[in-house]
Amino acid sequence: MLARRPRKEPPMTHPSPGRHAGRAPRRRAAMALISALGLAASFASLSWAGAAAAQTGRSASGVIAPAQAQPAMPEFPQLTLSADAWREVAQDRVSVTLYSSHEAPEPGPAQARVNEQLDPVLQRLKERKDLEVQSAGYRTDPVWKDSRIVAWRARGAIRLTAAPSADFNKLVGELAGTLNVESVAYFLSREARTAVERELIAEAVAAFRAKAQAASQALGYKGFAVRAVSVSDSGPGQPEPAPKAMMARAAMAEAAPMPIAEGKTTVSVSVSGSVLLER
Repeated sequence: MLARRPRKEPPMTHPSPGRHAGRAPRRRAAMALISALGLAASFASLSWAGAAAAQTGRSASGVIAPAQAQPAMPEFPQLTLSADAWREVAQDRVSVTLYSSHEAPEPGPAQARVNEQLDPVLQRLKERKDLEVQSAGYRTDPVWKDSRIVAWRARGAIRLTAAPSADFNKLVGELAGTLNVESVAYFLSREARTAVERELIAEAVAAFRAKAQAASQALGYKGFAVRAVSVSDSGPGQPEPAPKAMMARAAMAEAAPMPIAEGKTTVSVSVSGSVLLER
């Protein structure tokens, strides 16, 4: 009896790891691309629906969207205008500046000479209750010649302020015999200016209302309502100097009344604003 040879089993084979390793990443990339294309298509459809809704006045869900409100026209038109009131007023204050100036080889003697002239005047004016007396400066400067100091000049000044009067004119004339007159200026006191401005405000406001009424009627409206108003004035005026000829006569006067005549200044008030025209 023949012996039976054992059957050989075929060798087991295993798939190569490099053959299928790249399939999974490619499959995932393909799925991601398909999802992205589907999402883009959805967005495109939604955008088209929104544009169509904007043209037809409907929302994407089919609900009619409210129309955008237009800005309403103002119920009452506005008118901007201004009015002025002014008045010429006599200046009620006068200011006179007097000074003494001397030169000497040394500063001390020059200053002593200036003090000799100013001190008696200041002592005399202290008793006058109707005057405002104040210092207008005191200085000592070198006098140069050929790039060297040859002398010293001292200068002191005082300022007198009062209401214009014959008595004040006489006083200044007497002082001008000892001191030099530097300047004479006129101005309106704060109290007088304030009183005039109060009267002018009422006049300017009345002119403003009259102008607004006339303009509203000319434009076909029955009346107006004040919306905003501002009031401004001319402010404190600067002292006005006297003519040089008058100052020269005062400088040469010897115990004679100084010819001082007060002038006038203009005070003004302006009212500006806006009103609403009413039918």
